[in-house]
Amino acid sequence: MKTQYNPLERAQDSLDDRPEIAETVARLRAHIEVMLQRRERKLPPERRLSTEFGVGRNAIREALAILENDRVVVRHVGRGTFVASGAGIAPPQLQALALGGALAIDSSVGLSPRELLEVRYALEPAIAELAAHAARAADLAHMRDCMQRREEASDLDAYEHWDFALHMSIAKATHNSVLIEMLDLVNRLRRSASWRRFRRPSIKPDQRSKSDAQHRAIVQAIAGANPQAAFAAMRAHLDNVSGLYRRYSDVVSAEDAILGEK
Repeated sequence: MKTQYNPLERAQDSLDDRPEIAETVARLRAHIEVMLQRRERKLPPERRLSTEFGVGRNAIREALAILENDRVVVRHVGRGTFVASGAGIAPPQLQALALGGALAIDSSVGLSPRELLEVRYALEPAIAELAAHAARAADLAHMRDCMQRREEASDLDAYEHWDFALHMSIAKATHNSVLIEMLDLVNRLRRSASWRRFRRPSIKPDQRSKSDAQHRAIVQAIAGANPQAAFAAMRAHLDNVSGLYRRYSDVVSAEDAILGEK
């Protein structure tokens, strides 16, 4: 019996080795920015988007499923796909950075987790702090849903998907389009091959338990409208991630030294 194609299921797969989908998502985001500037809400049909973008309809469906999960678009059977009412307009300079920066990087070359950690230290505690000021009831509900799905994830792909979604939900709770776009760019960079290799140890049961508790503390502080606690909780989480990276780096250095002696 033939399995029915499910774009929502595919949308949760890792984008590491699927640059066509990643680029289609970015191009759809740029297309939506233009639509919003024109005060348009309904997207063209999938067939037309497929022709305009030069990709298959399955790629369009998967990209739209990702955007729907991120609450950028909503889809109605028989009516079409519409830009969600809460979708913001990202500055065109950041759109250009996203298209020409993260997606232009060859994941086979790899990126430095250290550099990404430094960016996250500079960005994410401040995002959590602002979210504690600005979060609305719907933002908190989405945050908690992402957190629960992250904790229930049974494999690395699903775990990473919901981890990214949780951190993005915190950024979206700021209602600041610049911060949202900046964190989205960081998340795309985190899908690189070198970062993914580093992330594998983080799904061990002991590490997941600690990380789950840290994320719950972040969400609790935001829900309690406590900016200082939200900043501190996010900082504590990044301290833990930084410690994992240092241990990972030591192991890789030792392995490289052994290989060099052979």
